[in-house]
Amino acid sequence: MESTSLNRSPGQYIRSLWYPFLWVPLVVLVAGLTVTAFTAEQLANHTRILAEHAYRAQHDALVNRLHAEAVAQSPERQVEEWLASVFSMPYPSLAAIRVDTLERHTKMPLFQTGPLVPLDDSRSLRSEINLDRHHWLITTMPDNTVFRQRANTARYATWTAGTMITAIGVALTLFLSARIHTLSDQLSDRQLASEKLDQQLGNMQVEKSILRQALNDSEQRSRDLVALSGAMIGELDEQGCIGFISATAADWLQRAPADLSETPFEELVAPEHRANFRKALAAARSEKQMHRIDLELLTADQDENIVPATLRILALQDPVHGFAGYRISARPSAATT
Repeated sequence: MESTSLNRSPGQYIRSLWYPFLWVPLVVLVAGLTVTAFTAEQLANHTRILAEHAYRAQHDALVNRLHAEAVAQSPERQVEEWLASVFSMPYPSLAAIRVDTLERHTKMPLFQTGPLVPLDDSRSLRSEINLDRHHWLITTMPDNTVFRQRANTARYATWTAGTMITAIGVALTLFLSARIHTLSDQLSDRQLASEKLDQQLGNMQVEKSILRQALNDSEQRSRDLVALSGAMIGELDEQGCIGFISATAADWLQRAPADLSETPFEELVAPEHRANFRKALAAARSEKQMHRIDLELLTADQDENIVPATLRILALQDPVHGFAGYRISARPSAATT
């Protein structure tokens, strides 16, 4: 029987695969990308906040260093050179450092690193520093590129990991969905085959009932024909014992058929005809042809009634076991009729 999946066109197969199976990988894909995007933004924001905290800590460290250097060596002269020596170390998170004096009104800073542009960044930090003879304002501006790079690094790492996990999940769900789809098709094929077998079994049961009825009718017809013929019909086993004998035996021999079961048929033959009866049995068995013999049968009252009869003997041959017994028929001989 051909599978039903083989009879489908590619479009029908894809549609059958879409529902109810392919929507599961689609849900996994959408959910994985959504969770990845949300997690990437959260980690990027968290990384940016950590970078800002590090920038604030660096600004505070810069102010504390300026205080410590001023205590160790007071900047009395050449303040610009002194500030340059204090801020000589590189600060990777800072884009610019500016020191202004609050002692006089001037737009020119005492010291500045980075671009000489007005500092208008909202992330800039300012701290006042009061020394013995100086009152300064130190301003630091963060390097936004560093913030963006760190946030992007966290974002890209999250997207990479999330995409890989989502791809693995989609691949697994696709494989499982295809497997379930195949098993579903096989189950449908088995159910269809089972339905056909059930239908065939029902048809066979109907045919069996018809054949049984025909057999019963045939058996009844045979019994009626035997009864109408007036002959006595019987079957003998290999040893010549009666296995079946028709009801006519009650009329002929005044004996019930049940009483004659397993009785050697030779006992029903008059003693002077038994030798010929045995020869007829042997001839029917060896020649595999029907033999006819005239003899006399004994009734229940053996002293008074003897029934002359014409006996026909046919040896039975079984395809498997070979010789299987005899089938006989007896009719009254012409002398009695």
